[in-house]
Amino acid sequence: MGPLLQNCKVNFKSGPLGKIPTDTVAWFFKIRNPNLCNIFGFKNSTAENASILYSHNYADKPDTRICGLEKCDMSGTLFVTPKTAATGEDPIVTTVTTEIKANGENFQFGYLRVFIDGKAGDKFGLSVMNMTGEGANKYSVTLAQTGWNAVVIELFNPKETVSGGWIGENGSIKLVVTPGQQTAFELSTVELFEDIYDMVKDQTFGFTCISDFSGDPALTITEDLCAIPGYDETATKIERSLTATNIIGELADFHNMTRRLKDSEHYMQTRGKFTAKSETVNGTEYATFIIPELADNLCPRLVVQPQNCEFDTLYHVDIDKDMTTIELPEEQFFLKGNKVFMSKTYVNTDIIVSYPIVVEGTAWDITSDDLNDQHYQMEMVTPINGDEYLIKADNVMLTALPFTWTNAAGTFTVPFTMAKDDQGKFGRIVKVDHRK
Repeated sequence: MGPLLQNCKVNFKSGPLGKIPTDTVAWFFKIRNPNLCNIFGFKNSTAENASILYSHNYADKPDTRICGLEKCDMSGTLFVTPKTAATGEDPIVTTVTTEIKANGENFQFGYLRVFIDGKAGDKFGLSVMNMTGEGANKYSVTLAQTGWNAVVIELFNPKETVSGGWIGENGSIKLVVTPGQQTAFELSTVELFEDIYDMVKDQTFGFTCISDFSGDPALTITEDLCAIPGYDETATKIERSLTATNIIGELADFHNMTRRLKDSEHYMQTRGKFTAKSETVNGTEYATFIIPELADNLCPRLVVQPQNCEFDTLYHVDIDKDMTTIELPEEQFFLKGNKVFMSKTYVNTDIIVSYPIVVEGTAWDITSDDLNDQHYQMEMVTPINGDEYLIKADNVMLTALPFTWTNAAGTFTVPFTMAKDDQGKFGRIVKVDHRK
């Protein structure tokens, strides 16, 4: 080819796949499945001054996903048509009474959510009580929109109480709904929560300073001797991993092996330095010191180490909770209240002690009990050939989680599997043309 023809070569448009920008965020959405054991319905309801009809048909349940509940999670719908008073007559009071077969003691300081279908501005009174007795907590609610409304009441914070209020018992809960208007309405799906954290159905976490976002589909080929080889769809899986430096959100909440606790006080081991002084008890001289903030623990774990020439730790003699006082060898100590007793050898000696104290804080159990009660979705924008591509995974299974700390800030890796969702999809790739 001559020089002239060389100049006429057609140039293809091409561009780099590009590296991940430092400000890229990989978003993970942790979704908790509803606790079906705490979901109740209106099948066994009774009504005064109204006609009622219960339906468990799929079509009669709320249409949209509400507060983490899918249509299949809904308990069914109770259609209520109140009786209306004739012109000039006194208004008729309608009530709908339902037994919720849950242990009331567990939800005394919790929350109740019920779904009411009506018109914006409709008013309802809710009463919570035991199946027997007169004590009741009363609440007033107003619907915010026409259609289905998720109504949440704080069981511990009623607007009004009757006969001392509702004190939860080890038995069923009675829910009474009283409409403030004589128009038709619908009820569906009572859901109970022991504390406010049980109401958290989804959380969002972000990972930044990403150095690696990798993993390719693993396709398996069948080896059938009587047919042309093909792909085994059931064996297809996508293993990926994300390596990042920073997290947006609480790491302990992100883990699928952690469950937040209601307890706010916890024991924690700490260290302190004390000086032992001479004290005589029942004719025996000891070297003693007081630990002012020692936790009131039946079996405190103490490490007592005199700062003498040998720096040996002492042995704890188990006579803390009785009236015994004995003469101690140099290598032993015992505890009375928050006072440590040692051999008189250590009078005027500095002592280093490790001891438990009580702290306030948020805690999580590390447990595998909830592994199948939650799942993740994720999405991330990555550049390809100068364009923005959104990669979405609809059903992410975390296979390992960062639980490693070093003496310097470093990266951590989150491996995960892109599993099929209920429609058989692994996810989606979207090329972003413009933002609306």
